[in-house]
Amino acid sequence: MSRFEDGILVAYVDGELSEALAREVEAASERDVELRRKIALLRLSGSVAREAFRASREEILPRHPAQKSVHTHRSPAKRFHALRQLALAVAASVLIAIAGFGTTMMWRGKSVEANFADSLLDEVAEYHEVFARETEHQVEVKADRLDEIEAWFSERLHRRLRVPDLTERGLAFRGARLLVVEKQLVAELVYSSGDDPNRPLALCIVSHPSEGIPLKMKEHDGINLALWGDDSFVYVLAGWLDSPALAVLAAELKPMQGGI
Repeated sequence: MSRFEDGILVAYVDGELSEALAREVEAASERDVELRRKIALLRLSGSVAREAFRASREEILPRHPAQKSVHTHRSPAKRFHALRQLALAVAASVLIAIAGFGTTMMWRGKSVEANFADSLLDEVAEYHEVFARETEHQVEVKADRLDEIEAWFSERLHRRLRVPDLTERGLAFRGARLLVVEKQLVAELVYSSGDDPNRPLALCIVSHPSEGIPLKMKEHDGINLALWGDDSFVYVLAGWLDSPALAVLAAELKPMQGGI
């Protein structure tokens, strides 16, 4: 794995490293395939950022040397440079996240194998496929005991939990069950549509401190899954919704997750 942080690589792509350090990056990239791919994405993101600011540069830079900026004490050229660097860094981080570079995610200062997320997705899918076939015992605690479910999971997750209302999406809350994945408790909330109660949707929550995990989509034996995380918890949606619909639902739930 490359020892160069993203900030150094961004500066390298932008031509702002010293010659000595730039040579080190070049030499390392010749030996490291992933580093070469990362640099290629950074260059691509840089071109996107430059194009995005090309049309607005005349508005940032003065049309005449005597014209003064009224926005900040910094010179317009410096402001443009700062904006360009920010856009480059943001675009690079997005592209790197999408490409899935690296084999680890940072979880509260510790490097944890990314395969935890894959294990969680796979096991949730397997649980879901089995319990979906049930009728009477699809859940442990049924929806008519909502207060009990919320108190139960609040205690297990060490947080206040409120069951999201998804009726506007045609999904009725059926109830809940508790799962165990890699010795960690997973709270599962189960929803279904009236059309097909044996193809339910599950929202799973596991306490797993992290620095945030971007949305990750996966398909497992016909079940579509979406995973994301905040500072303290990881969330998984699992069901037979198509991937775009699942991604939209995940995006809707994200702002609510503090109250889930």
